[in-house]
Amino acid sequence: MRHSAPMSSPSFEIEPIHARRTFEAAIDHLTEAIERAHLRRGDRLPNESDLAVRLGISKPTLRQALRVLEHTGLLHVRRGKSGGIFVASELVPGRAISSAVAIEEVAARDTLRARRVLEGAVAREASRVATPGDLAALEHTIDLLERHLGDRNNVIRADAMFHSALVHACHNGTIQVAMRNLQRLLAPIRDAYAGTTTDNQDTLEIHRCQLEAMRSGDADGLEAILDEHFAMLEHAFTSGIGRRADV
Repeated sequence: MRHSAPMSSPSFEIEPIHARRTFEAAIDHLTEAIERAHLRRGDRLPNESDLAVRLGISKPTLRQALRVLEHTGLLHVRRGKSGGIFVASELVPGRAISSAVAIEEVAARDTLRARRVLEGAVAREASRVATPGDLAALEHTIDLLERHLGDRNNVIRADAMFHSALVHACHNGTIQVAMRNLQRLLAPIRDAYAGTTTDNQDTLEIHRCQLEAMRSGDADGLEAILDEHFAMLEHAFTSGIGRRADV
């Protein structure tokens, strides 16, 4: 395989993404840019950080797109200091890409189902054993989220802090390990299908209601809030893929 030097910005032009289906849009933008730049087998693309900035998406979403393009044979991704993203074929495997996207959507649906089971159990357990300090830590993340409304990246960080604090409130190392894996799988889904100003405001209100239900020991109220919270991302996912996908 021919590994040429990294391409300069003028040689590889790629448009930023203005769509909710950023994972699939990233695939389209990448393949179009490769064809437009007349790249050949072995040519190197810009690095992950550069591509994510140019596309206006997060690294988890970019990696999801790269994973599809690597599995279908268009790209070869090498890790490490001497690594990079290389063109593996000059032929864009359109049918294989479509099949791989469908597989990713099934995996996303399974992740959202797992979220209902695992996050629901975590919230219930945290509500049972959380200390006043744990509840204060949750309230702090809510304050941070409110303070950064309008700043999508910081809102995502504050939301992640809330869920991390919730897991910590369970005081169970095994639960922490299980939830780290789930959060890793959820990251590109949240990035691709959620994150509007309305979503962020709704998330803030749900976090507030969830904390209040935990403080008051309102088990029924907590269940209703959790259902509403999970449904937000599930509905965004269904809308994003353009068809009903039972979660």
